[in-house]
Amino acid sequence: MNGVDIMNDLQEMSRGWYRPSPGSIYPLLEQLEKEGLIAKNEDGKFELTASYREQSGIGGDVASALSAIESNTSYLEDLQKTDVARLLKCRDRIEELAKRLEGFTTELQSRSGP
Repeated sequence: MNGVDIMNDLQEMSRGWYRPSPGSIYPLLEQLEKEGLIAKNEDGKFELTASYREQSGIGGDVASALSAIESNTSYLEDLQKTDVARLLKCRDRIEELAKRLEGFTTELQSRSGP
């Protein structure tokens, strides 16, 4: 993404409540680029570098992403047993995430056949 894409996505994710200014996004992108964590492509879009992936633990493999999801799911399961009120406040987000994950399984099933 480029800076404008990032600003638009943040506005969309916050449902219009927050839109960062160019004065906050572009200096941050420049700093991350200087630190070698992102790189600017010829088309002006930024991408994460291998250095960032190594430092952050974000791997390019699906197994790492699934491990993070599993860990967070375990945390939410514990909350369900001990403090369900905290989960109820986020019910809409949990339901939306469940729909998105269901979309993955539906797509995988359609590609792998019966």
